[in-house]
Amino acid sequence: MYGVKRLGEWLLERGKITPQQLEDALAYQRETGKRLGESLIALGYITEDDYYEAQAEQWECPYEPLRDAQIQEAMRVRHWIGLQDATRFMVVPLREEGIVLWVASADPNNVEMLDHLRQSTGKFIKVCFSPPDRILQAIARIYSLHDADVNEQGKTVDVEEHASEDIADISDIDKTVHQAPVIRLVNGILLEAVERGASDIHFEPTETKMVVRLRIDGVLYAVREVPLSLQSAVTARVKLLAEMDIAERRLPQDGRFSIKTGESKLDARASSLPTVFGERVVIRLLNRENANKSLAQLGMPPAVEQGLAELASKPWGMILVTGPTGSGKSTTLYALLQQIKSDRRNILTCEDPVEFQIEGIGQSQVNERIGLTFASQLRAMLRQDPDVVLVGEIRDAETAEIACRAAMTGHLVLSTLHTNDATSAPARMIDMGVPAFLINSALIGVLAQRLVRRLCERCKEPITVTDPAITRLFGVDALPTYRAVGCDACNQIGYKGRVGLYELFVMSEPIRRLIAREADSDAVRTAAPEGTLFTIQQDALQKVRDGITTLEEVLSQIHLDAHHARAA
Repeated sequence: MYGVKRLGEWLLERGKITPQQLEDALAYQRETGKRLGESLIALGYITEDDYYEAQAEQWECPYEPLRDAQIQEAMRVRHWIGLQDATRFMVVPLREEGIVLWVASADPNNVEMLDHLRQSTGKFIKVCFSPPDRILQAIARIYSLHDADVNEQGKTVDVEEHASEDIADISDIDKTVHQAPVIRLVNGILLEAVERGASDIHFEPTETKMVVRLRIDGVLYAVREVPLSLQSAVTARVKLLAEMDIAERRLPQDGRFSIKTGESKLDARASSLPTVFGERVVIRLLNRENANKSLAQLGMPPAVEQGLAELASKPWGMILVTGPTGSGKSTTLYALLQQIKSDRRNILTCEDPVEFQIEGIGQSQVNERIGLTFASQLRAMLRQDPDVVLVGEIRDAETAEIACRAAMTGHLVLSTLHTNDATSAPARMIDMGVPAFLINSALIGVLAQRLVRRLCERCKEPITVTDPAITRLFGVDALPTYRAVGCDACNQIGYKGRVGLYELFVMSEPIRRLIAREADSDAVRTAAPEGTLFTIQQDALQKVRDGITTLEEVLSQIHLDAHHARAA
């Protein structure tokens, strides 16, 4: 915004710095690559307000620091500018002087904003400059975002719904071209993430910039760099969307909002984490279509799909889905619920958090801050006469024991557990402190899963693998398969979408006798009778043969050996 000479001259003329301090800052700038203003602030020669005053002079308007007194006065005139316009144009009302309305804006020369405010208020508009992060903080305070707001017509508006539906509407970026730069930037990042099928958006501050990365098909890709001068404003913008406390930067926070893209709508969960270079923010994008997928659409082998469906048809017992975080366990459980729900069954869930809403199912959410844990919620749910109970995750012995006893007393219990494979689930529960007899009485089956990237159907290329280290796993001399290439359809990555690898373990009497002796996972796996264990290695090797994924992807997720390969 300022050339070095102009900013330095302005500060020298007003006695803000000395010539020696200017020389020091220029030397510091050459060493660090920072702007002159940032260098002067870092060295302690000027304050942020000094720098913003210089920016305001460039805009040829007054500087407004938006301190408490100004915000209190702004609350008395907020009826002139509604929340929608405030967030759209990054502007807040300041004071009313007859036919003049003073406002603070991050972009004082925004002609569209000035014309719109003149028409909507019928007043002459005079503008002060305020930096974007202070504008966003002021919006949060002036419009009391945790309460109901009142729009220009005096009608009560639910701010959570109002903000989510309006602020995060990114279906047509062309409509936002003339809006404030920070809003356009965040909307553009959200739109790019949705269009590229990202599951997470990472805003990662560093010493010199903010890096934006997208997790696409399980892999993080850097897509943008945000200047350090906009870091606070971008972070505050995301926190505003998620209705977090913008002023609180010392503690982690969580929030959520919705994103509209055309006719579809996605849920977004945001979390902030203070770091040495500022707040790190991650947005998890949840596609509501995942809640409506069937087991067949998940890519399960027929043997696994049929076996899981048979387990879910039983009137009682516990079914566990295991795997690391982000392996698709929730999607599998939702697909299972979709398959078994009916008007004759009372299905209740206890989740943390509720990711998708399913019609016909009673869903509840834990809140450990008020003592509403999985265990206490599960106890309450069992008094609601359920047929099927879904517990988001078994984290402790108390929850595990309650779930086991519920499964023993005529309920079908579904839950998740963190283990490396299906046969490790009983040993993991024993390690938690759950008695072996409870596990034997309740557990009927375990599904383990991983996610791997799916080869792009447009550009995958057939190859023949002859490396003995690999072919001996398959018991062949040459292995026909496919490799990733890259094209426009997959953004030159070679992969598009993900598919699950599944392992199904069905309980049997020989296995129950081993569990009673607290046998380890290897002993359980070795002793599993034929037809009761479909291994994840079998599924992985078949998907490699069929060209659904690659050996590289499989090897990054699971261990292959010749024993498992021959079984496939």
